Amino acid sequence: MTIKTVDILFRRSIFVLYFLIFSLAWLAPVTQHVNGYPAGENLYSLFSPVCHQYPTRSFWIFDRPWALCARCSSAYLGLALASFIPFAAFSYARRALFGIGLIILVAIDPLLQLFGFYESTNLLRFITGLIGGFGAFLLIYPIPFKQKERHL
Repeated sequence: MTIKTVDILFRRSIFVLYFLIFSLAWLAPVTQHVNGYPAGENLYSLFSPVCHQYPTRSFWIFDRPWALCARCSSAYLGLALASFIPFAAFSYARRALFGIGLIILVAIDPLLQLFGFYESTNLLRFITGLIGGFGAFLLIYPIPFKQKERHL
């Protein structure tokens, strides 16, 4: 199996995993809307260890909040979307530094909000989450191939 094949399989797996997580976040309120309470509560419980789930910081469907906040939802979407960009032409060190830079950039919004400079909006949280998702992908993307094919 070539490294290019491994690269494609890795990126497709990342897309499926993180798009599934993103999809489950909005499926929780849809399930409750269709089937009534307590349907969908298992999805809210599934995500409670990884997200604060504050209703005011979440997107809403059918008068119910998503199972993930706006920033977490878009971070998973960003991870999924980043899998479509072929970053392998760059060394891992370069990708990792750029990813760390993006994550540091994303950390500024909640810190400014924490220190009372302003109240962030869900749109800004969504944008920073996407950027953070791209940065996280760059950190977890290990494929080191260049133009020349190599076999594993």
